[in-house]
Amino acid sequence: MPYTILNDHKFRRICDQERFKSIHQDQFSLLTKRETEIINLVVLGFSNPQIADQLFISRHTVEQHRKNINRKLKVHSIPQLFQYALAFDLV
Repeated sequence: MPYTILNDHKFRRICDQERFKSIHQDQFSLLTKRETEIINLVVLGFSNPQIADQLFISRHTVEQHRKNINRKLKVHSIPQLFQYALAFDLV
């Protein structure tokens, strides 16, 4: 019985992610490749200075990319950003 419950939970989670993905596909398609790289690093827990070092760009540039990401996706928190990262296979 627990196996069935676990599979049901996993199935619902996958369905929820697919539904989120289909609803938000247009917004996500507005992102640049660099912005998706930054989302990946943000949800992995990297700070702006660490992201800047990793991508060989300035911290100011990272901050600008993050502002653009937030505006394009209409997100206001890292958990909201994480939802995009899961749905669009960034992590």
